[in-house]
Amino acid sequence: MNEAIAKPMIEWLPAYAVGVPQIDAEHQRLFALAEGMHQAMLAGQGKAALAALLADLVAYTCYHFEHEEQLMERTGYPGYQDHRKQHERFRSQVRAMQERAASGEVTMTIEVMQALIEWLKRHIAASDRLISDHMKRD
Repeated sequence: MNEAIAKPMIEWLPAYAVGVPQIDAEHQRLFALAEGMHQAMLAGQGKAALAALLADLVAYTCYHFEHEEQLMERTGYPGYQDHRKQHERFRSQVRAMQERAASGEVTMTIEVMQALIEWLKRHIAASDRLISDHMKRD
């Protein structure tokens, strides 16, 4: 039986680029993590993949945010403190999801997907673009 390949639910688009190559590459990796979860859900493996995805997401989010925060400090970005608080809130949200999954609450796969996708789109389009704009002015 030949199964059709599902269209990606979340895919990197040029419109998401902020113009800083390493940041754009890191954002692409976050999109890939989200799409990996989507594909696992379509294959009926969402619950099984949840713990691994959350572990990857927590680790990579921390790495990416640390890199972005260093960049903001190095360039004297005036919105650094507010941007860092946004990162902290998302880190906390992802860790809480990870704890819920570890305690056996595996029905939250769709919630994880929605939170990740919405946060990525909102944060990149608004907050991360401001960092890029700041760097272009200097």
